[in-house]
Amino acid sequence: MSLTVDQIPDADQAPPGADGTTALTRLPAVGTRRTLLRAAVLGAVTIGTLVLTWGRRARAESNPTGLQGWDRNDCRDAYPTGYDEVGDTSGEYVNAYAACFGGSWRGSTYCEAGWHKHGTWTYGTVTADFVPINVMCGSYGTKNAWKWTTPDGHTYRCSDGMTTYWGGPNNGQTYYTICRSSV
Repeated sequence: MSLTVDQIPDADQAPPGADGTTALTRLPAVGTRRTLLRAAVLGAVTIGTLVLTWGRRARAESNPTGLQGWDRNDCRDAYPTGYDEVGDTSGEYVNAYAACFGGSWRGSTYCEAGWHKHGTWTYGTVTADFVPINVMCGSYGTKNAWKWTTPDGHTYRCSDGMTTYWGGPNNGQTYYTICRSSV
């Protein structure tokens, strides 16, 4: 049978004739057993959260199709001398600081779950085929995405892909597109 927090008695609820404890008597204020247990649990949860956070930072990211992204946010692996950011052409960051580079089209409209869309999507009479790629990101060609921090301190992921439109004025046209998502 396990003991719950509510079943732990306070120090002033000791059975008659029980000896008192001398633990923590030198401290200016003595807490209850419940307070001490709560502090221990809070400490364990805090340490556990920190350990989980450290593990996530150490891993490289990968998109839903298995392509890898850079886990750094200075882009030195892909562009050792940096690059000139280009503003978004669509989506929610059109009026924000530029973050991504290259592509015919850039914006959050090319994203799903923070990475370049994958699959076929229909918009009215136009169908678009989205394919994440790993050949356009910098000169190394092994990564699909990179991170960039803008002057206002926000970090974004720029994920590469190709988009082919069927129907409408761009029928049969394929474009290099970049998904920009907040990290």
